[in-house]
Amino acid sequence: MPAQPNRLIHESSAYLLQHAHNPVDWQPWGDAAFEQAAREGKPVFLSIGYSSCHWCHVMEHESFDSQEVAQVLNRGFISVKVDREERPDVDHFYMQACQRMTGGGGWPLTALLTPDRKPFFAGTYYPKEALLPLLSQALKLWRSDRGKLSDAAGEITRAAAETFSAGTRPAATMQDTARLLMSTFDPVNGGVGHAPKFPSPHNLLFLMRAARDESPGSEIWQAVGLTLQSMARGGLRDHLGGGFCRYSTDEKWLLPHFEKMLYDNALLLIAYAEHYQKTGDPDSLAIAEETAGYVFREMTDPRTGLFFTAQDADTQGEEGRFYTFTPEELRCALGPDAARFCEAFDIREGGHLEGRSVPNLLKSGLPLFDPAFTALRQSVFAYRAGRPVPFRDEKCLLSSNGLMIAALAKAGYQAAAARAARFILQNMRGQGSRLSAVFANGRAHQAATLDGYANFIWALIELHQADLDDEWLDEAEALACAALALFEGEHGGLYFTGHDVTDLPGRGINAWDGAVPSGQSVMAMNLARLSHLLERDEFEQRARDLTTSLAGEAARTPLGFTWLFATHGYLADGGAHVTVTGGKGAAELLRALGGYRPYLTARIKAGQDPATAHVCTRKTCYPPVSTAEELATKILETAKPPTPYASRVSVGTPERIRTSDLLVRSQTLYPTELPAHFQRK
Repeated sequence: MPAQPNRLIHESSAYLLQHAHNPVDWQPWGDAAFEQAAREGKPVFLSIGYSSCHWCHVMEHESFDSQEVAQVLNRGFISVKVDREERPDVDHFYMQACQRMTGGGGWPLTALLTPDRKPFFAGTYYPKEALLPLLSQALKLWRSDRGKLSDAAGEITRAAAETFSAGTRPAATMQDTARLLMSTFDPVNGGVGHAPKFPSPHNLLFLMRAARDESPGSEIWQAVGLTLQSMARGGLRDHLGGGFCRYSTDEKWLLPHFEKMLYDNALLLIAYAEHYQKTGDPDSLAIAEETAGYVFREMTDPRTGLFFTAQDADTQGEEGRFYTFTPEELRCALGPDAARFCEAFDIREGGHLEGRSVPNLLKSGLPLFDPAFTALRQSVFAYRAGRPVPFRDEKCLLSSNGLMIAALAKAGYQAAAARAARFILQNMRGQGSRLSAVFANGRAHQAATLDGYANFIWALIELHQADLDDEWLDEAEALACAALALFEGEHGGLYFTGHDVTDLPGRGINAWDGAVPSGQSVMAMNLARLSHLLERDEFEQRARDLTTSLAGEAARTPLGFTWLFATHGYLADGGAHVTVTGGKGAAELLRALGGYRPYLTARIKAGQDPATAHVCTRKTCYPPVSTAEELATKILETAKPPTPYASRVSVGTPERIRTSDLLVRSQTLYPTELPAHFQRK
């Protein structure tokens, strides 16, 4: 390790700090780096990644730890490192450029820029033997024909710019999109397509909304259930400690890429909770509880109540080392019980991955939570806890924290959700409701993008729906108004980057759903729901304008906009809103609203006793009712008849919507303090 670290040593990002001792003279993104590039007449070498990215680690070891590479970079370039999780707007702009140039993208993202931040080359991972000739050729061109490179950079920058549509409606409906998504479904293993397989829980949430009034035995609900069950049985899920890994490298969900991301686990928690609300499936309830337990145990900052970003895939220089086993290791851990555990969880000689096995239940077919193995699972978990633990990125991102707060509020863990939300409101909000993107090392920094605002507003809405406290609704309204002004674009659209961010060549839109729904789609759904809750028709119109502004792109690639189509379905259906007035008898009325009702919002207001409930839907309000039975009946009467997503799906009279209570579990089930082996110095 060099005696003198580079300039990243003063940063708070775990990813940047991982590169602080490279021999490359890295600088953080900022004016100083580009001013130096202009002053010295050098191109900028830009590298973007994140702390739990496996191939980012590989490129660091192969290329950025190399003295030979460092010598070339330090002499010919100004080298800039960016944490894509801290600056998703920077990442998005240059990823757009990479995709325009190469047709693909990924991380680590590698780009060469002019001193005015315009890209003239972009790619992804480069080992040393490929990177060195690339740098050499780039320098030759820079010195011999800089004007030509600058012209090319201008063209690439213009090509990377995104625009909004004007005056069009979505060409496809929610049902059309559901039909298209189902055509890619794997009927054997669940999920979409073949290897690699991503959980994409927002697609499952979309399908459940498309089939919200259908029987749990319908084709869509069966497909969703198969996917949730298969993911839980495979190696994608941590069978010892809970939580889900990033994606599966095979089609059976057996071999994961072992990093654990907060946002994946947040959306999966919502998916399992909603599946339970509709079907009453005990496995979905148990997985939701287990996932929440994992988050409380390993991903919660005990000082702030916020949630950490990710856990790494690698330990001891090997991907998945922490999570995988050999039969011999289990004989040490369990003694004579090892054979039974190995047979149940598919721990075999030779293993699944470089001689090691990933615990799973795909082969044995045992129940997910067979009580006969509870004690053995706990013993293996304790044995595993003695290993070096994966690196944990302890920065707290507004965007993924918003998703987790929404998930916990929906699943009944209101206390933990409220604590985190209050911390954000008190410590990550500046003047004029300007939110920060990151909280790390005791301070908030970086300007939040639309995704951060949208996901946090979603969280506030779910908190309000969980406890009906108008405090959350007031905060959601204020932030929605601030976001509409800060990110306003043409034709009713919203930019990804605020108008107060000026250090990029252009403002991106980033409207595609990726690992999570896009901020545009989430914001559209937020506005539609808030229009009912606040009785603000202009919010509904803004939601319609936003869906219209993205209609052209959504028509070309509907599977990249499933959450937008979920919003489009909400707006077309009109949703339903219940206002309960009065106190006496209000609790009984509210119990009638339990179960799976994704397009229903509720609010309680002061009024005369006894309490009454007013149901409004599609711009029509109905006479008040005073009993839970009348309310449940009225909601069914005012609902649109279910529309099957495809003609081959037979749907009879819709079943009475379940009125079982939401998932409510005591906070004391899971410790809020981190175990000693997860503490960081």
